[in-house]
Amino acid sequence: MKVVLVNPPTTAPLETVATLGLKAPPLGLAYVAAAVRKDGHDVSIIDSPALDVSHHKLGEILQKEHPDVIGVTSTTPTIYDAMKAVTIAKDVCPDSITVMGGCHITSLPEETLAECRSLDVGVIGEGEATIVDLLRAIETKRPLSEVDGIVYRNGEKVVKTRPRRLIENLDEIPFPARDLLPLDRYTVLGERHRLGNILTSRGCPFRCIFCSSSQFYGRRFRARSPKNVVDEIEELISKYKIKSFEIVDDTFTVDKKRAVEIAEEIIRRGLEIWWACGSRVDLVSRELLQIMKKAGCGLIYYGIESG
Repeated sequence: MKVVLVNPPTTAPLETVATLGLKAPPLGLAYVAAAVRKDGHDVSIIDSPALDVSHHKLGEILQKEHPDVIGVTSTTPTIYDAMKAVTIAKDVCPDSITVMGGCHITSLPEETLAECRSLDVGVIGEGEATIVDLLRAIETKRPLSEVDGIVYRNGEKVVKTRPRRLIENLDEIPFPARDLLPLDRYTVLGERHRLGNILTSRGCPFRCIFCSSSQFYGRRFRARSPKNVVDEIEELISKYKIKSFEIVDDTFTVDKKRAVEIAEEIIRRGLEIWWACGSRVDLVSRELLQIMKKAGCGLIYYGIESG
């Protein structure tokens, strides 16, 4: 099947202000694309903000590509831009199946599907296994009720299936399909910079009331092995010429022993890199910070709001 994944055009001010002018690669779409491609489908990504693609231009691209499935990601600040993208997709490709994933629809699945009449299916939570299962169901005409972790429209009725089990072994997930992204178009503080981002774990045990992460990835901490993480870092360097990246885990140092092992593996392989991560002030030590710095860590974001 032909699949196009879309990061929608957006004018949401929070998307720029909250990230200090950072236009980062859409890692979630790249993960989904890798899983879809591994399952044998033809997949591409349209990163509209990075490519300066308007809603009108997006419609032209989709009409030309005419994929079987169009997937759109969304956050709450961008939800109406995402709904507009879905509506345009259905207008220009009425026979295509429209799918939405991301934090917003995970938090409000039935409401989002009810509000966006052009949306066929919503993916709830982490999407790699769900989208592959969904594509297989569409291809074989298997009932969508048998696909865990989705919400879909059945006539005038909105149906939510049972939750999908979280992916246990994160090392089995293919590395993100960064070759489908315009890597030279991402910016930091408005300047073009070949920037990478890496997710080394999923799930956060804390309960910050403003955060949607636990709804998306759960509260149980699941981690990739240090070897698998550093293998991806080496791929960033060798394949994509990226030596600066951000670890986008909710809290990188939840498991301090594992954080040390990742730093030690970076040092052992002699990788010359610069990286940033997020943590909490009660989850670091002088010894941990010293070895992280030696491994190239130059910036830590500390969450001090609540939790």
